[in-house]
Amino acid sequence: MALDGLRAVVDRLPEAVVVTDPAGEIQLTNAAANRLFAERPLRDDVDLLSRFDGVEPTAGMRSVRGDPPRRATVRPRHLPNTWFSLDRVPFDDASGPASARQDGEPIGSVFVLRDITDSADLQAEREAFLAVLSHELRTPLTTIYAGSSVLARRPPLTPTATETLARDISAEAARLYDLVENLLVIARLERRILEPLDEPVDLARAVDAAIRTITERFADIPIARSGGESAPAVHGDATYVEQACRNLLLAAWRFANSADDPRLVVHIDPDRANGEVAVRVFDRGPSMSQQELGRVFELPGESATGRLDGSGMGPFVVRQVIGAMNGRTWVRNRDGGGLEMGFALPIHELAGQAT
Repeated sequence: MALDGLRAVVDRLPEAVVVTDPAGEIQLTNAAANRLFAERPLRDDVDLLSRFDGVEPTAGMRSVRGDPPRRATVRPRHLPNTWFSLDRVPFDDASGPASARQDGEPIGSVFVLRDITDSADLQAEREAFLAVLSHELRTPLTTIYAGSSVLARRPPLTPTATETLARDISAEAARLYDLVENLLVIARLERRILEPLDEPVDLARAVDAAIRTITERFADIPIARSGGESAPAVHGDATYVEQACRNLLLAAWRFANSADDPRLVVHIDPDRANGEVAVRVFDRGPSMSQQELGRVFELPGESATGRLDGSGMGPFVVRQVIGAMNGRTWVRNRDGGGLEMGFALPIHELAGQAT
């Protein structure tokens, strides 16, 4: 079917439809796709796939002649409790006789996105999300309940034991506060009302505030900051930037605590050539496989283990709030063990006094 004929058919469909050429460039989007990606129009097929959890954003999803259709269940990164069935169907709009073209030759693709959020098939995914949430809640609530029950007993505990229990309760209450803050971000994403301010933000100030919060809770983990004294302000929302810094530090702290070298280092790295300032968090916890690295900023599934399970939903929220502020996130293994997790935000060229 020629592209013009295809356009006439798909524009009336309720499903989002995206058509690409052999190089992955967007050739056609229907009205439903335009609505789904209204805030940030698609560039190519890799950009399309990068908008979803559950599929690798690589050229590997491009069609070649002889390929069968492919299907995946995916979740938009900006709508974390919405699921789509993503179908990729080879599309041959090339001219010339089909007999002259060989299997394995690149051809176009039709991507069809069907909202299946209310489908019974997604019961397992919903239960997995609730399992993650209950896991996140269980530890702080158990500690607070058990600790307060012990403190209420008679005869009273020794001053040392009382102080230890009070510290534990305070730390878990703070952890519960972080969880609620992260859930609020997810709720705003779902309602499409995550609208960060665009103000000049001093990253050094945001990082220092996050470090103070973490060290007040966990004094046994040394955290050092380097750089940032002369870094320009960035575009962003100071509240969300500090939350992103705190989430990255907490994700690193959970595994640095058991490492031979428990120190965390936060480096602020201005890159004026590329118009951004980066925040990099370094730890010496366990390294990760390439597959695991690709899932760090996703909501952890029921099958997640190791660092993926222990990091909770914090990294997912980091990617969402940083993306909403036109920034980027990354994670990579370090030489000698551990991870570098970070984000970068665009420089605020007209900033005067940073917030």
